[in-house]
Amino acid sequence: MNIDLTKLVTNLENKLIVDISVDFDESKLEKENIRKLDNVFFKGEITKLCDENFQISGTLSDTMVLPDDITGEDVFQKFSTSLEEEFGDIVAGGDDILKIVNNKLDISDYLWQNILLEIPLKIVNKKNENLTIKGDGWRLITEEELQKEKESPFSCLDNYLGKEWENGS
Repeated sequence: MNIDLTKLVTNLENKLIVDISVDFDESKLEKENIRKLDNVFFKGEITKLCDENFQISGTLSDTMVLPDDITGEDVFQKFSTSLEEEFGDIVAGGDDILKIVNNKLDISDYLWQNILLEIPLKIVNKKNENLTIKGDGWRLITEEELQKEKESPFSCLDNYLGKEWENGS
């Protein structure tokens, strides 16, 4: 997504309003385990600061479809995040994501990186939150359930090691 900054660069205007919808390649989505992400909306502005520096600020929002970590079903995850970044030739320590080439600014990589920050580490559908996970001879328990257990899973070692083990001898 290229934005023409000619009016800002030539000082005809000091602010550009940006209201765009961006789509991303299916290959990018698959690589990040995102099943669907259509029409990401960015609404904001680009302002010219002093010394050939610029600032982009606004809100990025959409709904992404992610796989449930337990069942693999589709989970719809809404996100909305505020963005603010300074860029330009003089900005020290910049990450070079936002570069002006021929008075045009491509913000798609910048938006993509901010979308990746919105992917939760764990996603579970609300109907699966209290799902008990167990199989033949095993079960998954929470920390609270582990604390409630009267017998430690290692208490059987006391018979083999004796009381010296408990005392640290």
